[in-house]
Amino acid sequence: MKVLAAVLVFFVVQSLGCHAAAAQSSTTRNAPARSATESALMALEKQRADAIVQRDIPALQRLMDRYYRHVESRGRVRSKTELLTALERGDFRFQTYYNDTAEIQLLDGGKTAIVAGEFHSQEEGRKVFHGRYVRIWVLQRDGWKNTFHQGTEIRAAADRSSCD
Repeated sequence: MKVLAAVLVFFVVQSLGCHAAAAQSSTTRNAPARSATESALMALEKQRADAIVQRDIPALQRLMDRYYRHVESRGRVRSKTELLTALERGDFRFQTYYNDTAEIQLLDGGKTAIVAGEFHSQEEGRKVFHGRYVRIWVLQRDGWKNTFHQGTEIRAAADRSSCD
């Protein structure tokens, strides 16, 4: 299962990185009608963003799977415990954190969701960060759980990669 998830994430990230314009999914701006599942996932995404700004550890614990992995924009990987501990210690103090867009792809008969899009955040004393994210949510007995997050900075056009 972990290998399948890793392969899936690889292809999603590659697709977003080099072919984002070709994606045909709903976004938060001018979004078409969403299914009940997509609406529930969007509500969870909002809860997650709010909990990060408020450093609401109990809310994040409820939203995250016990095997959660968080890949930061510079490549550092943190477990659920490591991320929550860092937030609790105040290593991250976000003034803002919100999703600009969200594309939802339901897989496995609607039991797994890939949510990808753009976000903005700003930590105290730092410049605004603009990035892309990919999160994987899995429907479990007690509801949807975020199992994976990866964020990547969106750089100015002068910093183009070989994908262009």
